[in-house]
Amino acid sequence: MVFSDTITNALALLFKGEWREFIFRLRVRLQKIDLYNSCLDELNLPEENCHEYANSGGLNLEKVLRTLEIKPQDCIVDFGSGKGGALITFSRFPFAKITGVEIAPELAAIARSNFDKLKIENVDLTVGDAALFTELDDYNYFYFFSPFPFSVMRTVVKNINASLAKRPRKAIILYFNPEYHDAVVAEPSFVKIRDFDHHELSFYVYSNYPDH
Repeated sequence: MVFSDTITNALALLFKGEWREFIFRLRVRLQKIDLYNSCLDELNLPEENCHEYANSGGLNLEKVLRTLEIKPQDCIVDFGSGKGGALITFSRFPFAKITGVEIAPELAAIARSNFDKLKIENVDLTVGDAALFTELDDYNYFYFFSPFPFSVMRTVVKNINASLAKRPRKAIILYFNPEYHDAVVAEPSFVKIRDFDHHELSFYVYSNYPDH
């Protein structure tokens, strides 16, 4: 992005009254926070396990989170958390626990560096395959930004449902760019309760208790 575009975007944020986002983007620029996209070739990762990383944090995600009445006892896990863009946004809300699961150690290292620069201390990271991350009982929010193919998505959703069967609770799935919507609703637990169109990519919200 050229400098003139950066100035235009910054002025647009101020015009909308988005002071916090303006200050955050200024910090990103001044502190050299790395939220740039990363492709699979750079990371030497197979297509059958994951997709490339792109930052999904910021205003578009925050607009969704503001509608959810997040409480201090709520806990969220971001599958395919990459460089931590969405986790940074989650840290602005009163979650009791915020966890990122990322298969690429290089991206997790960048995320930790980003958190250090921004003095974010309420986020933890796990490096590993999302399909093998089954310690889910503490969480009631689950976030995806199209992080992997259908087969992995299906396995992760099965793991979430297994956790809900073991420890019944209300849960929410947040799915940005829901290309594998069918993997979420294939299990009878989750129903889409809301969708947002403020971004060119769709954003779906699912619940296992759609009437509550």
